[in-house]
Amino acid sequence: MKRFLAIAAVVGAAALIGLCNTGDGTCESAYLKYGVSIGACPSGTVRQTAELVVNDLRRGAKGTVRLLPHAHYTVNDSDAAQTIDDVRVTTATLALVDAKGTATPLPVKWTGNVTELTLPEVPDGDYLLRATYETRVAKGTLDVKIPLYTPARIHVVTDRPLYEPGNSVKFRAVALRARDLAPLDGRPGHWVVTDPDGEVLLEEAAPAGDWGVVAGSFPIDKQARTGMWKIAWVSDQARDEIEFKVEPFKLPRFRVDVAADKTFYRAGDKPKLTGAVVYSSGAPVPNAKLEIEWSVDGGWPPPTEWIEKLLPKTAQTEANGHFELAIPVVPQDLQGVATLSARISAVDPAGDRVEGSASALLSADGIAATYVTELADGLVEGFNNRMYVRVTTPDGEVVRNTKILVKRAWDRADKGTETAVDEDGVASLQLDPGAAVNVVIPAVPYRPTPRAALVSRGDIEDLLGEGASLADQVEMDKWLAPLGACGKWVGSDESDGGGEAASIGLRIDKGGAVVAVGANPTALGRCSADILRGKHLPGGKDRLYRVQFTFTDPELPALHASLVSALSEDPDGLQDEINMLSASARDCLPRITQDMSVPKALAWHVGKGDKEVSLGGWVDSQGDAAASAAMGCISAKFGSKIKFETGAPADAIGLITFTMTPPASVVSERPQPTVQLGYELVVTAPGLPGAPTTKMIVNPGTVPDLRLRVNPILAKAGDTVTAELIRGPNYTGELPKELIAKHLKGEAKVKVGEDHKAAIVIDPKAEGWVEISGAGQRALVFVKPERDLVVSVDPEKPRYAPGDQAQLDVVTKISGKGAKAAVGLFGVDQSLGQLVTLDKPDSMGRLQPQVTTSAPAFGTLDGQALTLGRIRGANAAAATVLRVSAIPAPPELDATVSTQAATHFDPVEELTDNFYTVLTELHTQTRDWEKSAAQGVKMQPAVMAQLWKQAIAACKARGEKVVDAYGRELRLSMLPQDLLSLTDPRAVVINATHLSEDVENWAAWVAKERP
Repeated sequence: MKRFLAIAAVVGAAALIGLCNTGDGTCESAYLKYGVSIGACPSGTVRQTAELVVNDLRRGAKGTVRLLPHAHYTVNDSDAAQTIDDVRVTTATLALVDAKGTATPLPVKWTGNVTELTLPEVPDGDYLLRATYETRVAKGTLDVKIPLYTPARIHVVTDRPLYEPGNSVKFRAVALRARDLAPLDGRPGHWVVTDPDGEVLLEEAAPAGDWGVVAGSFPIDKQARTGMWKIAWVSDQARDEIEFKVEPFKLPRFRVDVAADKTFYRAGDKPKLTGAVVYSSGAPVPNAKLEIEWSVDGGWPPPTEWIEKLLPKTAQTEANGHFELAIPVVPQDLQGVATLSARISAVDPAGDRVEGSASALLSADGIAATYVTELADGLVEGFNNRMYVRVTTPDGEVVRNTKILVKRAWDRADKGTETAVDEDGVASLQLDPGAAVNVVIPAVPYRPTPRAALVSRGDIEDLLGEGASLADQVEMDKWLAPLGACGKWVGSDESDGGGEAASIGLRIDKGGAVVAVGANPTALGRCSADILRGKHLPGGKDRLYRVQFTFTDPELPALHASLVSALSEDPDGLQDEINMLSASARDCLPRITQDMSVPKALAWHVGKGDKEVSLGGWVDSQGDAAASAAMGCISAKFGSKIKFETGAPADAIGLITFTMTPPASVVSERPQPTVQLGYELVVTAPGLPGAPTTKMIVNPGTVPDLRLRVNPILAKAGDTVTAELIRGPNYTGELPKELIAKHLKGEAKVKVGEDHKAAIVIDPKAEGWVEISGAGQRALVFVKPERDLVVSVDPEKPRYAPGDQAQLDVVTKISGKGAKAAVGLFGVDQSLGQLVTLDKPDSMGRLQPQVTTSAPAFGTLDGQALTLGRIRGANAAAATVLRVSAIPAPPELDATVSTQAATHFDPVEELTDNFYTVLTELHTQTRDWEKSAAQGVKMQPAVMAQLWKQAIAACKARGEKVVDAYGRELRLSMLPQDLLSLTDPRAVVINATHLSEDVENWAAWVAKERP
């Protein structure tokens, strides 16, 4: 009977194995139950995770969604996880869940695990794409975040740029759609306020309302940090942030208003600044004291006397608060354009001070002209050059709709080219300038640097008393003028201080007479001592003073004498004596501006042993005839003999030659004219009073191999423009057969005719920039939007009294017709503008897509100005487009979302949590065993395994989880080694007397017995 049962058991095992594993090594039960093909059959429950992958999903356009379930199982160990990726989805649905939790089912058609999906036109916001799915393994739900936000541009503004601690900041933002700047009603977003340290003090949700407008406020604490704060409104990726200043301030009680009586002045004019000092209420400030500081900006240096002495430095307001500043005649040597600026400080009778400023523009010419050309901003000889010339008054006012004449300045026979300027003062002309010439650019007028005082006195050291009296100091200062004669010795010695300072000792008797003078042993010191002997100070007590006088170089010419001897060895010390005599002649030499050689040499001879050289007369020498004027000075200083210290070693004869050099300041500071190769053109505006003229200097240019020119540059939707390919002399390639016209909403191909021209019809949908390209060339056409918004604000009355309520009339028009629009009004006291720069009316212009311009045409016109409709003339637009280097890329039509989400499975996490629950109970069971075990009873592995089972049972009785991640009851043989080691008898038993000295390896026992 026992044998029969054993055989039956063997047969049963074989049948079970056959059910779990097919002949090809695949687990049949897993295939039948889960539809997956795996080798060894899983132990416990198969777990499932999933991934939801979204690509290019947006509203109104197709994207893709992939749902990827994964099965996880183990064959034995509780911490192991094997993954199956090819799990099939039986059913799956998608829904769009909004911020309120409302789910909108979405129609889908799955192909395998993939479906195409078009999101409905829902408002901007944060959504969830929810997938509810079922496989043969399990059911599941998975959410992925879908932020749906139209690309937007944000504009933030505060009610003023300056606040005091304790004030409330009011701010407003407008959210506009990027592609057409249409308002985004209901756009989600939030305010963020940060202090100067970057700490966020406010972050609150604030969705946009009607017209995309959102407003808020923030109270600034009275103890708040001062400095630059920031306020931002953020909506998904769109953000705008501006700064405002927080600091204590006091609005000025009055202000200074001043302006010039003309827009610009020319040489010979007498500028005049008129102004008034008025209180904030409008009442005049009588008898206010004015202090004026002047400065001149520009390339022209004003005469020193004109800026320092002739311009008024003080003034006073009249009884009506008005004042007038009369400026002396503008010097005749005015060059170019200069700005005379006045900084005016006004002090009212109460002692309050307020500053204002004014300026007067000085211009040598009655007009100003700038240019742009197609050929690297230059002109090319022997070529039909197209040139754009812009004419303005010197103050920048455009000269409109008049004729100008452009002539070559170097060619008297040139009758010039006459052409008309457009609404923006720009003319277009074709000319051949001929060969480039040397253009002389005159030097700016020479303005010598004001000389510093030749002599200054240091502190007086009284060696006998407590200090020099004030009367003595005043009298000593009178000595500075006569001491200036010693300045010629500056730099003539090698003594300390370089010969620039002389230390003098003075002994004065009771009567005030200088009875003794001592000086440092230099030529400068000796000269100073000679002048001070015989001077007097006020009478009094005996005095002994030590004082230092500092000398500056008087910027006199220098005389250099060279000793030429017939012997190989000059008399010792002779050259030093000659140098001293040369230095003494500095004050009588003629003024010169360049190095000169004296055309006479002085003959000399000396006998052996003599200690003086005899000068024997002048002989002719090579030199500059103009230097002959120095002969009298040199003869007077050198005389007939020169003494020296040691006797001559032998009879000798020779010559002394002389050269003169001007002061270093004369050589280094005097400006010189410059010469450059180019073209000097004279521009005349005969239609203006006086037919004013000016000159332009144009550099030589280069002809590109190929150009693309379009006409007109400014067009309307539906117009036809002509694009022409223009070859240069070095072009050898084939011209393209077609051109591509591209704009934000599409593109078209146009054929090029035999005349190298193409007629392009502007797409009726086009708006803004149209790019025409071909053969590596590019040209631009700007299509002005048909709809433009104009806002006008007018007060009901021109003047209001304090306490009155003002009524403003606001009118908004689109294309000249009244229309609804959102209008924001901010008003501040004009006095605030004296403390901080106020916002300009065109700050909304930064919302426009930015056009990159390499350099503004004529220094002022750029592509952004053309986009904003500020350029109207066809010639001005054509010149501006030549400088546009990049146009805005088409903004996205809608937010495109590509993201993914996945559920998570980690068998170790669940295993560990449940293991420690059982381990705690195991320690409890072990403590009970230790208490009941008889003396000498040892803990055995089998006993610990039994206690583990008891712990499992106790936990189950309390309803606690005692399974691993696969739903299997925790078994010691399935635990990972790190957890199994925590159940080792030696880690659990506290009383070591119950442990055998003969240790049986716990892990090995578990692996063998598999409890």
